[in-house]
Amino acid sequence: MSSFEEFLQDYEAREIKESEKFIKGLKEGTVSQNEAYPPKDRFVKLKEPTARSTTNIWGEIPFYGSTLVHLVPYYDKKAFDDFHKSHGFTSKDIDKMIDLAKDTGRIQFLIDRPTSYKNLDFLEPLFYELKPPSPMPWPQLLIEKTHKKYLIEFDTLTQVGFSRYIESSALFGGQMSAKDLWATYAFAYIALKTLGYGELAEEIGSLMISNPPEAVRYLNLFADLIVAPQCDTLKSIYNFDRAFLTEAHKLGKPYGAIIDENIPYEIGKFLLNKTVLYPETFDGCMKVIQEYKDLELYKVLGALNEGVKRTNIDIIGDKKVEASEILDNVWKDADKMKLGSEGISFGVSLDIGLIGELAAGLPGTGLLVGLGFQAIDRFWGVKSESLSEKIAKFVSPNYLVTVYDFKKKHALTD
Repeated sequence: MSSFEEFLQDYEAREIKESEKFIKGLKEGTVSQNEAYPPKDRFVKLKEPTARSTTNIWGEIPFYGSTLVHLVPYYDKKAFDDFHKSHGFTSKDIDKMIDLAKDTGRIQFLIDRPTSYKNLDFLEPLFYELKPPSPMPWPQLLIEKTHKKYLIEFDTLTQVGFSRYIESSALFGGQMSAKDLWATYAFAYIALKTLGYGELAEEIGSLMISNPPEAVRYLNLFADLIVAPQCDTLKSIYNFDRAFLTEAHKLGKPYGAIIDENIPYEIGKFLLNKTVLYPETFDGCMKVIQEYKDLELYKVLGALNEGVKRTNIDIIGDKKVEASEILDNVWKDADKMKLGSEGISFGVSLDIGLIGELAAGLPGTGLLVGLGFQAIDRFWGVKSESLSEKIAKFVSPNYLVTVYDFKKKHALTD
C-alpha cells in the first residue's frame, strides 16, 4: 500500500466521523437551520456567494466569491483529464488551481469518498494542502426506515442487467469503480423518490431494464438538475447552460415520460439578461478578475442571493440595477482589452433568475417555463416529523441560478 493510499484511508475515516457527528446533531435537534455541511471553515478563504460549477469553471469564477469544483474520482490520470477538460482543466492545471485557492479562495474543491482517489496521486498536494471536504452524506440520511424500500426497489431493478452495464462501464470506460457508480445511481433514484418525483423515477426504473445507457443519461442529468440543487446545504448558486436545460426538456419524449410535470422549480423572473465576456482559460479568467477587480461583481451577486434567501424583494430590485450597470460597463470596456491571446470570448448570454418558493410570488415569464417546464410546489413530500423533514427545514429551495448561453454572437477580436 502506498503512503498516499494509507493517507486517504485515514482521511476517509475522519470524514465519516465528522458526518456521523453532524447526523447525530441533526437527529437530536442541535443543528440549526442555518448550519451548513460541510462547515464553511473546512474551506480555504471561502467567500460568498458560492457557486456550483457545471460548465467551464474559468467563465464562472469572476462572477462569484468562491466557485465549488467537484473532482470526479476516475481510475487514472487519462480518464480524469478526459472528463474534466470539458470543465476547463486537466491534471496539468492542478498546481496553479491550488495556488489560486490558497491565495484568493475564488476556487474550492469538493470530493467523493477519499479512498476512490487512490490511483490519482497527482492530487496528493491538493489533499495535503487544501484538505477538501466531502459533501453531505445524503444516502445515509435518506435511507431511513421509510426510504429503505426505495433502495430495495433500485437493487431489484439492477439485477436484470443494469448492474452488468455498470460493471462494464467501470471496466472499459475508465470511470469510477462499479461500487461507486452503483452508489451514485442508487442515491439519485432514492432521492428522486424521496423528493416526490415518483413518476420520473418510475420511468428511470423502466429504462434500467430496457435501455441501461438511457437510464444512466436520465440519472446523471436529473441528479444535476433536481437532486443536487435541492440537497445543497451550502445553498450555492447553480450554473447551467441552455443546451443542458433543453436536453432535460426533450429527454423523456421518446419514452412517454412526462418530464414537464416533474421539474421541481421555476425560474420566476429574469433578473439579468446580458451578453458578457467569457474567459475560457486560466489566464483569461485571471485577466478578467484583475481588470474588473474594483467592480467586485461577486459582492453584488452575493447581496442578491441573500435577498433571495430572505425573500427581500427590495434587495433584489436594487441589486438588479447595480449588477446590470456593472455588466454593461464590462461589455462596453471589452474593446480596451487585448483578448485574442487570453482565451476570452465575446457574446455569451448570461441570465440570472430565481429558483424556489420566492419565484412563485414574482411576475414575469420563467426561464424554465419558457422551455416548456411547469412549476410544481412539492418539496421533499414528508408528512410526519422525521430526519428528512428536519433536513428539509434547513435546505432552502430559494437561491439564484445562472444560465449561460454559449452561442457566440460576436466575433473575437483584439
